Amino acid sequence: MSRDECFLDENQINFVNNTGGTKSRPVAEATKSLLFHARKYKMDYHQLRQVFRNVRIKCNIEVPKVERNRLLELPTTDEMQKFYDTIKDPVHKLIFEFLDGTGLRVAELVNLKVARIDFETNQCFVSGGKGDKDRIVLFGNKLKERLKLYLEGRKLTYLFESKFHYRYTTRRIEQLCAQYKKKSGITKDLTPHTFRHRFMTLLAQAGVTEEKRAILAGHSDSDTQKIYTHLTLGGIKAEAISVLDKADDK
Repeated sequence: MSRDECFLDENQINFVNNTGGTKSRPVAEATKSLLFHARKYKMDYHQLRQVFRNVRIKCNIEVPKVERNRLLELPTTDEMQKFYDTIKDPVHKLIFEFLDGTGLRVAELVNLKVARIDFETNQCFVSGGKGDKDRIVLFGNKLKERLKLYLEGRKLTYLFESKFHYRYTTRRIEQLCAQYKKKSGITKDLTPHTFRHRFMTLLAQAGVTEEKRAILAGHSDSDTQKIYTHLTLGGIKAEAISVLDKADDK
């Protein structure tokens, strides 16, 4: 059964129809039953999502809406300078500079292969990002020079690897971020995802339109992504690189 198969067979449908729907059933018992059937039928991620979706529908359970109106307070320029000043390991520093200068999600970063970076066009090709989307990510000329210097003499598969040539994990980068945040004395929220917010805020403050920002962030629909992939991001590229280079004073 492949990862991409999202259908349920007859036995799985019967399981959804006949279990998990009564409010009196203890959570632990329901979880144990689901675990048994998931293993028995070798369900993949997509199939389990379909199971939970069907259970919600049959139980008339509404998905709570997440409040997204809370204002995001980003670290100031001075605070971020303190953050970078505490990082003595040049590779660790480049990891966060790369997040800062590309707007990549941390999961996209750890899976980025060197072969997917085009230094001639200042582009990274992200495969299977959030929502299983493929997209193009831009980076500035100043960051490009630091990347080339870092890669010189290194034989890497992934852009960032440990000394044992294992790729970094998202958890490891989260730990590093927390470590350097604590050292720098920053009290505001600062996680690897904060760098993505900083990237988008920078583009917005520079006057890049919302539509263009959505494309650069990978938020636009798949059809739009395909169009801009073939057009090499159209007129977005030069504008974005200019903004990134002006902001890059590292």
